[in-house]
This record gives sequence, structure tokens and C-alpha cells, in this order.
Amino acid sequence: MIGKKGISPLIASVILVAFVIAVAAIAGNFFTGFTEKQKVTVETKGGTLIDCSVTRMEIDPDTINTAASGLNFIASNVGEEDISNIKIVVFDNASSIDTVPASPSTLSKSTSKKIENGSAFSNVDPAFAYYIKLTTTDCPGVDSQANCSTWGATGCTKWKLIG
Repeated sequence: MIGKKGISPLIASVILVAFVIAVAAIAGNFFTGFTEKQKVTVETKGGTLIDCSVTRMEIDPDTINTAASGLNFIASNVGEEDISNIKIVVFDNASSIDTVPASPSTLSKSTSKKIENGSAFSNVDPAFAYYIKLTTTDCPGVDSQANCSTWGATGCTKWKLIG
């Protein structure tokens, strides 16, 4: 090994600095793209949360009609935004639960519409429903609920709004 020379400390320092700059450029490019994607996600979800904060719907308990073939009632959008992707959740007296799409599945702001089950119930008998919840998948927590307050031989005879 006598007579062999290594690279000079100056060249080694330049190579090391170049390597660090290259790694920083790659990492910077990654983090710039990553933060842009996160920013868009936060803005979208934040806008949805703001829209959902002024969204409200109500079931009219006096219009609830239950039968073996299905159920219907009048629902109102009393909020400031349109509501879409509406679902109906029903519990019957046998403690069965079922969720079906509502028809129509949208409620424009400041409107009332007759809402029906958009498909057949598979687990519940709507004629013996004791709890109905109207909800939307677009705004979790935005819902309206009605509970049976008077039960008769043929099912619920009086409903009350509980939420």
C-alpha cells in the first residue's frame, strides 16, 4: 500500500455535499407533492364539514305509514344545503334492523317530500316497525329519528320525533 494515494479531503467533501444536496432535492420533491395532496384533502373535508354543519332534516311523525309492503312518510330539509344519499334505517318489534335506500334519495334545501323505501326490506317487517331513522351517508350525524309512542294490535299507531 506504499505509494498509493487516497482522494483528497477537498474532493471527498465536495462529493459528500453533492450527495446531501441530491438527497435533499429528492426528499423535498416528495414532501412538496405529499403536502399538496394533504392540503386538497383537508380543504375538501373541511368544506364538507362546514356544509354538514348547516344541514338538517326532519321526519313528520304524523305522516308515517307502515305496511308489510313498505313504509312512507313526509321528510323536510330544514337546513341550508341539499341532502343526498338518503337511507332509511328501520327496527321492528322482533329486534331486527334493516337499512335501505330512500326514494327519492335527495332532498333539496327548504323542501318537503314523501319518502319511501327504495328497495324491499330483507330483515324487518315494516308493518311492525317501532323505530325509523332517516340518515345520509354524505353527512354522518345528520339524521332524523322517530320512535313508536303507542303500540296497537296491528303495529304502531302513534309516532313521536326523537331527533
